[in-house]
Amino acid sequence: MNEFTLTVGAQASLHGASPTLAEALRQQLTIDNPEYLEAKKYSRWMGKKLKPHLYFYIERNGTLTFPRGYANHAILLARKFMRQDPKIIDQRQSCDLVEFNFLGELRPYQEEAVNAITRHDFGVLEAGTGSGKTIIALAVIAKRRQPTLVLVHTKELLYQWVERARTFLGVEAGMIGDGNFSLAPVTIAIVNSARNRLSELPAHFGQLCVDECHRVPASLFTEVVAAFDCRYLLGLSATAFRRDGLTKLIYMSLGDRAFKVESHDLHESGAILKPEYLQRATEFRYVYRGNYQALMKSLCSNAARNQLIVEDILKERAASPGTILVVSDRVKHCEALAVMLEKQGCPSAVLTGKLPAEQRTALVDSIRQGEVKVLISTVQLIGEGFDCPDLATLFLTTPIKFTGRLLQVVGRVLRPAHGKQARVYDYVDPVGVLSSSAQSRWLTFQQG
Repeated sequence: MNEFTLTVGAQASLHGASPTLAEALRQQLTIDNPEYLEAKKYSRWMGKKLKPHLYFYIERNGTLTFPRGYANHAILLARKFMRQDPKIIDQRQSCDLVEFNFLGELRPYQEEAVNAITRHDFGVLEAGTGSGKTIIALAVIAKRRQPTLVLVHTKELLYQWVERARTFLGVEAGMIGDGNFSLAPVTIAIVNSARNRLSELPAHFGQLCVDECHRVPASLFTEVVAAFDCRYLLGLSATAFRRDGLTKLIYMSLGDRAFKVESHDLHESGAILKPEYLQRATEFRYVYRGNYQALMKSLCSNAARNQLIVEDILKERAASPGTILVVSDRVKHCEALAVMLEKQGCPSAVLTGKLPAEQRTALVDSIRQGEVKVLISTVQLIGEGFDCPDLATLFLTTPIKFTGRLLQVVGRVLRPAHGKQARVYDYVDPVGVLSSSAQSRWLTFQQG
């Protein structure tokens, strides 16, 4: 009789499962392919390569191998279908202990998060902008005392983590990416740079931390995370929801949600401000026939709508001492608004992907020093890794449909500062699809 075992290393392998258990696991580890579903919905040609399902397991000689974040679910299913636990063969790597000294002071909800996370070896922390999830993660690193590799997906986050490690652990973090390669008890790596060194990195770390795990490419989980046999896994996310339909992959790879920081905890503790939310009705008209890109092009070039936005910005600048953040998802729209403001004697800084990295860094420094009073940015560049407490008023000049992205952008103006009142201007357009999007945003704000 085959021994019933669950081996946990870089991945999990279940041997000796009953036919019913094996079938249940196959079903759980199979995800509908969102690209296939979208192609089918819009009657696009799918070709032979686009399969209806994605399979996150390999079956060979009676052994099912799958992402180890799903190991606990495999045990629960074994209890259901075989009424027994498999024998656990633990092949995860622990390194020599590192004595970290955490130098910060945690808020009560942060302490609760650290305790919840460290009760499990794998897990995901879901914590919105302003919650201090980087600080929570550094406290977890200190408590677990294992050398840790932190994976990030942007250069801005790489340097932000290095700075936070210096502040809260008193250590100089190693860096992998942007021309750097150095290893330390805490090492921060850009995902693509880490992917190029998978043969040498895993041996050095007892913990892997994936920042903004909802944003990284799906291949990160199937290639990079699966290469590490470290004892601990930690995922960090403002919202553990993937726009590509592969949300389940986060939990398969990194474990279940270990803790969620609720927005009311952030408001009550003073970690973030509660914004004043102002909906502004426009007179933009458009006959929408399903072409969203054409709709957006017309919206961004509408003179009357842009004039309304500019007038609101000018009034806010005269009344508020804080920095104004204007966001659009079109570069040309950002540039057009900047020109209109300049004609009204209101200089602004424009932050888009066209700006070279060095100038982008210099601009962020200028904002933090209070030298910029109006910042106009694309939605993409104001997302993760942008931290400036002086941002006080937000203008949403194009619709944001995805709730996670909305919360992230709004979070940029919610960081507390002396005498600051956070305010959000949202433009509501009388076009069906845009009105629905505005209603969704309104509900998000009503829920806190």
